[in-house]
Amino acid sequence: MIYFDHAASTPLISDALDVLVKSLQEDYANPSAAHKLGKLSKKKIERVRANILKTFKAKRGDQLIFLSSATEANNLIIKGLELRDSDKVHFSMGDHPSTVVPAQSLQTQKEEIKLHLGGDIDLSDLVNKIDDSSALLILSHVNNQSGNLYDIEKISKEVKAKNPRIHIHVDGVQAVNKIEVKLATGIDSYTISGHKIGAPKGVGALFIKSGVELSAQMLGGGHEEGLRSSTVNTPLILSLATAIDVGQRELSDNFSRVSELNVYLREKLAELNLGIEFPFSFQNTSPYILSLILPQISSDIVLRHLEMKDIFVASSSACSSKAKGYNAGYAAMGIDEAKHKFVLRVSFSRESTREEVDSFIENLNRVIKEIKRI
Repeated sequence: MIYFDHAASTPLISDALDVLVKSLQEDYANPSAAHKLGKLSKKKIERVRANILKTFKAKRGDQLIFLSSATEANNLIIKGLELRDSDKVHFSMGDHPSTVVPAQSLQTQKEEIKLHLGGDIDLSDLVNKIDDSSALLILSHVNNQSGNLYDIEKISKEVKAKNPRIHIHVDGVQAVNKIEVKLATGIDSYTISGHKIGAPKGVGALFIKSGVELSAQMLGGGHEEGLRSSTVNTPLILSLATAIDVGQRELSDNFSRVSELNVYLREKLAELNLGIEFPFSFQNTSPYILSLILPQISSDIVLRHLEMKDIFVASSSACSSKAKGYNAGYAAMGIDEAKHKFVLRVSFSRESTREEVDSFIENLNRVIKEIKRI
């Protein structure tokens, strides 16, 4: 089996799985309980919370909230800021639905971030549109469809120079454990997802800069500094922390190796002269994500043919795969609507190999030629 859909979800790292199983057996007590077992669970959670903040270079007083997913985290920020009707929100239609849909639901002014052809942010246009009413800027660190990698530090610096009061929220789901993440770079909040980095589904984290005021969206016992009521899940949190630790230790080596795989795949597919296009340049994207446009062949059809050969890729973002034909993200990045249904996404992981890439190339070549003969 070849699995190249890691941007949608990736297998558990063995160390994270071991920690999960051990904690499920040992850490059954409620961390909010007053007895010794509860206090022990709470101590473990607070230790890994502090370690994660230190790992990503947060400042003293900054918070890390554990919750169920990046979607919940994005919603907590976007809705929890309780913006006024007169406030302006800046967001990109090219980003993940978990930021776009909540942003669209707000009863505020809305300003779409302009993207250049190929997915890069038009920073000059963005800064020009920032004014005194701008209250929230939503960014992705790495785009989930194109892999576009954004210079969050540079963007934050220029935007804050125009309006120091604006809240800058970054969806870091596709960035954590793939590129270096520094939270002390002018941003105000940052989202982490467990199942994208080798931890289980059902756990995520939200970095919140000191001084940011939020209104809780889940009410109850007042867990997680009153921002996320619900019994804190010790095993999932410890597993998430372990996955982060492993990924950080391997960060540089994995980045170099996956970069080589990405370049190799691009070069070999180009040599086949199949008419495959690469709409997003390698220089401006994460090596972990490679989108390609097939030669007038539906990516859904190619996906099914590859699936029969035990090869798994994506025809679009898994979170928006029900939208057939038109893709708002691709449109925002300048891809002609007629080509949206031809886009295939390959996404790598720390375990992807040259042998898997070779097999993928061989089978994709065969599938395209077979379909063209029909």
